[in-house]
Amino acid sequence: MRSAEEIKKLMKNIPIHTSRQRDDEVLDEVLNALETSKKTRSAGIEPSVWRIIMTSKASKFIAAMIVVGIVVSFFASEKLISPTWALEDAIEALKGYGAVHVVGAFPGGTAEIWMRANEARTHSTDVVVKGSHGAITWSQDGSTYHYEPSLNTIYYEEALTIGLAQWLGPELLEMLSVADKAEVVRGKDPVTGRGRVMLICSMIDVHGPQSWIIEFDMASKLPVAFKQWQNMDRNGPPSFDAFKVTYYEDLPDSLFDVSIPGDPMYVEKDLTIPDETLGSLSNPKHGLSTEGMTQQEAAEKAVRTMYQALIDLDLDQLKNICPLCNNWGDEFLRKVILRPDKEDHIAEIVEIGQISKTGHSKLGPIVAVPTVYRRENGTKVAQKMIVQFRDFGGKSSCVVHGPYGLPRELE
Repeated sequence: MRSAEEIKKLMKNIPIHTSRQRDDEVLDEVLNALETSKKTRSAGIEPSVWRIIMTSKASKFIAAMIVVGIVVSFFASEKLISPTWALEDAIEALKGYGAVHVVGAFPGGTAEIWMRANEARTHSTDVVVKGSHGAITWSQDGSTYHYEPSLNTIYYEEALTIGLAQWLGPELLEMLSVADKAEVVRGKDPVTGRGRVMLICSMIDVHGPQSWIIEFDMASKLPVAFKQWQNMDRNGPPSFDAFKVTYYEDLPDSLFDVSIPGDPMYVEKDLTIPDETLGSLSNPKHGLSTEGMTQQEAAEKAVRTMYQALIDLDLDQLKNICPLCNNWGDEFLRKVILRPDKEDHIAEIVEIGQISKTGHSKLGPIVAVPTVYRRENGTKVAQKMIVQFRDFGGKSSCVVHGPYGLPRELE
């Protein structure tokens, strides 16, 4: 694990300043570069299953995008139409764009988000989020950083906890198409009078309950509005209300280079999981016994059991070792998680490493376990998994909570 001093030295080698003047200079450079070489399109917001949450121990809100891009159920009102018109056309319209710039509001401020996909456009690699009060969150070299100016502190974790697990493309449509009620609502924009298609959805995943309202413009086929709540029924002010997005073929490296002036303190973030997910992890019938095993042995066995269930397409075993999967239907699990007919189906467990980080939930100790697996297409992928330990009536056991950050392709 890197020390705070090593992190500090690394960050000092990256050349961008956070002043308004420098931001304007960078934006001017970007616009000049894109004027001749990049295709752009402006709309109102990014596509549906992208999750934006606001969490930080140092401040009330910082932006963090989806780790596992999934939607479970859709709730629609009386006037419904088939989703295929809007969603299929939207996916087609979004093809070719490898980067986005999003502007939105959260309680207490606003934020700008720059995001860029990997070369294969399967997931995001580079993300920078700038808040209106000077806070900055960004990803770099497999780690995530958050600068809190009021404390002159950079909080970091050695995992990609911001970004898109699945980039713009057919995977988004596939996830939506296997939901229980894949329906949308037709309407009009009250200002322009242009046709809109609205999608309303909610789910529970490793980040707890969340719900969205996403609007698609019927003319451009692109998403034009997005609101996200950290509850199932869209209750209260949204956690994030995005009102502008610009789509790009690409963005320059300079936009994703971040350095902080002065001499900030570096603090590693704690390993945590949302309290809202603990109910799903609390059934003593799920998981495996840890009696007679060390924490490392038990965590390794739990993670190996989970990956073997994915390899064997064993839904019952998957639901037992990963209880959160019981929130999703079998069809969804087969098409989105198991993926038996896809090149990225998990084919082999390459390595399960030593526990790299520890923490604690209200249910008991939690640990992060680094793993490497191989896909059907031969690609090796690094992924950290969180294991939750429990004790019921003097009997100890554990379950797999879910991924800690985005997977990283190694080759």
